[in-house]
Amino acid sequence: MKSRERTIKSLINLGVLAVLLAAAPMLRADGFIIPSPRPGQDIPPLSVKYHHVTVEIVDQVAKTSVDQVFVNHFGRDIEGTYIFPVPEGASVSEFAMYIGNERVKGEILDSREARRVYEDIVRRMRDPGLLEYIGRNLFRARVFPIPANGEKRVQISYTEVLKSDGGLVKYLYPLNTERFSRDPLEDVSISVRIESRTPILNVYSPSHKVSVRKDGPGRARVGYEDKRVRPDKDFLVYYSLSKDDVGLSFLNWEGPDGGVFMLLASPRFAATGERVVNKTIVLVLDSSGSMSGAKMHQAKEAVRFILNHLDRRDEFTLIDFDDGVTAFSETLVPATAENIGRALKFVEAIEDTGGTNINDALLAALARLRTGGERPNYVLFLTDGLPTAGTTETADILRNIQKANDARARVFVFGVGNDVNTELLDRISTDHRGTSVYIGEDENLEVAVSSFYEKISSPLLSDLAVTFRGIETSQVYPRSLPDLFKGSQLVLVGKYRGKGPVSVALTGKSGREEKRFVLEGRVIAKDDSFNFLPRLWATRRIGYLIEEIRLQGSNQELVDEIGRLGLKYGIVTPYTSFLVTEKEAQALDAAAPAAREAIVGGVVGGVGAVRVAKATQAFKLEDRAAQVASERILYKDDKTFYFKDGVWTDSEYEEGAPVTEFKFNSDAFYKLIVEKPGLAKYLSAGNKLVVVFEGVSYRIVD
Repeated sequence: MKSRERTIKSLINLGVLAVLLAAAPMLRADGFIIPSPRPGQDIPPLSVKYHHVTVEIVDQVAKTSVDQVFVNHFGRDIEGTYIFPVPEGASVSEFAMYIGNERVKGEILDSREARRVYEDIVRRMRDPGLLEYIGRNLFRARVFPIPANGEKRVQISYTEVLKSDGGLVKYLYPLNTERFSRDPLEDVSISVRIESRTPILNVYSPSHKVSVRKDGPGRARVGYEDKRVRPDKDFLVYYSLSKDDVGLSFLNWEGPDGGVFMLLASPRFAATGERVVNKTIVLVLDSSGSMSGAKMHQAKEAVRFILNHLDRRDEFTLIDFDDGVTAFSETLVPATAENIGRALKFVEAIEDTGGTNINDALLAALARLRTGGERPNYVLFLTDGLPTAGTTETADILRNIQKANDARARVFVFGVGNDVNTELLDRISTDHRGTSVYIGEDENLEVAVSSFYEKISSPLLSDLAVTFRGIETSQVYPRSLPDLFKGSQLVLVGKYRGKGPVSVALTGKSGREEKRFVLEGRVIAKDDSFNFLPRLWATRRIGYLIEEIRLQGSNQELVDEIGRLGLKYGIVTPYTSFLVTEKEAQALDAAAPAAREAIVGGVVGGVGAVRVAKATQAFKLEDRAAQVASERILYKDDKTFYFKDGVWTDSEYEEGAPVTEFKFNSDAFYKLIVEKPGLAKYLSAGNKLVVVFEGVSYRIVD
């Protein structure tokens, strides 16, 4: 343990996170071609030019259609074998590859025959990557010729029946053979269309950042696309089926450190014009001198967008402030066409002069809200500066706002540029159940604010609370539950103890009406289907720990926990150092000084402070586990491997612990996979590695 602790360096700047998270995600293509060289030939690997996937799921029957173009970089025609790992239970319905006018035929091998093919490729190429697919069926076709310096297009379709477990349906697309493409893929896209007679509620991808659009109660579209990437993980989507107004899905994973759960909650599809909860909104706009120019123009456009998108049953007002405060109205007004027109003229007349009186502006906004009403109250606060007029001490401002917020309004903060007091803004949003959004100098303020407003414009359920029976929960995030909006989704993650079965109750207010939604008798899962949960929970946990240190001061116990979590799960944090390449280290060093100063010295403004604040929010709100693109870090499901002294080493391995050694590609190596098939996906990490599995440490040597 001590040797692991020694690898945790103290305080590496948050520029590490910013640089590595900004790097393109490493994706992999699925089908691939293995060249068959003639004696004496040294054929370079083929590249995948583009990779397009279209998925049609109708009542859990999924048809997946793949379109790929391979590029031969060799100066002669070559022969190869097309390989596609077919998901369990799937059948290939179409395969299109032509040589001249002749359609190439392929064959499907069952898992036993496929295993021999996979092993043979691994033995010949000394590449363990295909070990992940041992146990799957295989589609294989001979390809000749692949033109010299030319392309070969392949299209394949397969059909499978997706299983439903408690109303939760899983779709998996194998995206895991990138090592056989010489270059990054120019273009990758996956489009999934889902149709169901039972309404679709939760739609969630733990693997990729996707767009989700619901076209009706039983129709949804999921989209993903990227360019110049190498996909490095399978594409995974879950969706739930339910007739309830709010659908609940419970997922869990159990490991050596205990259980981790995820609760998903989504409202049913709401058609355009369907009644939602009426809301109250107060817009607070900073018009100090520093907002002059483009920022003021964009801010006004953002406010105009919000005003023009208020529901006619909403109530609103505006507060304009510099070193003084000017209100659009003394009380809330209904969002009638007449009042909207007056408000637009008020916005047009705003001028950018003076200082920044944050205290009085927020007190004026909160004073106009009513307590005990049926409407949820929202304050949207936009500023680009530090408090310079009126009350300026952070502690005094926070105390005054706390006393004034009797209406329990959610306060959403937009910090513009680098001259903002990130500590103050984050404390305001955290204390009042909102979020902070930071818009950089080169980002479009209008787009950021209007995009955020669209997400919160249609509240369906407010003041949420969740209770569990059958398990005891702890370290649950987010700590303060957001309201549930039209088209939104609550993602709750935490630790648990207990054996279940699990029942979950979600309560909230719809106007004055109290509503309750229940998920009964969910059995605790014992397999590793949801092995992405520990890293996701660790990401959220780290976000809240970093925020605690930033806002409350350094605490060695919290620093140590961040280091342990970051090391175990491969999450780059301000308190974790990883082995990186020299090139990566140079990039990180360039961003170091400002972030280090911000977090060590308590700096609340400037580039470093804003970077720290934005990264903290990303940890807290990210629905996918934080993973970085580094040549020295490798993720395999729930495990993280580090490249140390030429060996991929499991983060759970205790240096000096006894190991059982096997030689890569030996008969004993493959016998081990037969005896412990769950090991195969980890052994695919490399031909030199150390892995901990079921309490035993294995060393693979070449």
